Amino acid sequence: MKLYLMYGGRTVEHDVTVMSTRSALGAIDYQKYQVIPVYITHQAEFIKGAPLTAPVADEINLKLEVADHAEWQAAPALSLGTKFDFDEITNENDAVVFPMIHGTFGEDGTIQGLLEVLNVPYVGSEIRASAVAMDKIMSKIIFDEFGIPQVPYVPVLANHFEKAADKQAIVDQVAEKLGFPVYVKPANAGSSIGVSKCLNKAELTADIEAAFKYDDRVIVEFAVHKARELAVGILGNNHPKASIAGEIGKKQDFYDYESKFVDGSTKLIIPAAINGVQLAAVQKYAVTAFNAVGGAGLTRADFFLAEDGQVYMNEIQTMPGFTEFSMYPYLWQASGVSYPELIDQLIQLGLERYQVKHQIAANL
Repeated sequence: MKLYLMYGGRTVEHDVTVMSTRSALGAIDYQKYQVIPVYITHQAEFIKGAPLTAPVADEINLKLEVADHAEWQAAPALSLGTKFDFDEITNENDAVVFPMIHGTFGEDGTIQGLLEVLNVPYVGSEIRASAVAMDKIMSKIIFDEFGIPQVPYVPVLANHFEKAADKQAIVDQVAEKLGFPVYVKPANAGSSIGVSKCLNKAELTADIEAAFKYDDRVIVEFAVHKARELAVGILGNNHPKASIAGEIGKKQDFYDYESKFVDGSTKLIIPAAINGVQLAAVQKYAVTAFNAVGGAGLTRADFFLAEDGQVYMNEIQTMPGFTEFSMYPYLWQASGVSYPELIDQLIQLGLERYQVKHQIAANL
């Protein structure tokens, strides 16, 4: 089977997707899959690399560059490629796409929409689940409907934050409803990008405006005092399984971009030191959230654990990181599913979901 591994893209997490892809390339079962890398540049150019039948060396640059077609066809080079022809995957009967793209233009339903139009099987959630899970405002509204506990929050839209009087009204609303400190987050940006901890009313306007650099929808959340951060992995389609819980041992106030993907300074504690009631709660809510948005394949659900033992859902990610520092693969390894097995299961789940959709379409 041909496995088209798509990565890169216009996301601010571009480099993270490359890191995740490199890790995955070291774990794929090349006896089962012929891997075709498809690198998406910052300018949204799709470049297909040479088919891989074994892991690539660390020094190989996965940010492919377009080569002269005739020369590349004669002697393909690992760091070079040709412009990707989408007809290639639409005409394949034995192929699946793994969109290893985190954040905007990948995890938010956009790449999924492209693949749906092309009518090809792919790994992970579809358009609706991806878009809803990515948007922190929309997902919180849905989680509320399904009775999943969350911290109090205030949504803020850019066109409601233009006049001085409107800004003051929102600052007053946050102070009255949430108090301080609070976290200010872009609604549609992953990996703690654009997130800030705000300590008082004087800082709030500037923090909200900073978050608007990444999205025109922002959410302000109550900051749980001395909260522990937990994570659970979800694997499956209609009847998903929950992994054991892990804890993020932070050296700073929150699990930021650098500690997640760059310096490896954040300690991942697996299993988390929590009691059976707390474990059952996060697993239950993780599955409920997955089903509520209509997830497929994989999701990581993140929670806050307060000092009094109360669990609050933070967010879910439908394409969590796969780097060497990432929580999702570690959670499943600790739950008895190795990295190669995890990738294989995700591919099979994508193929199964594709068949189900075709059956549904045949009944329309």
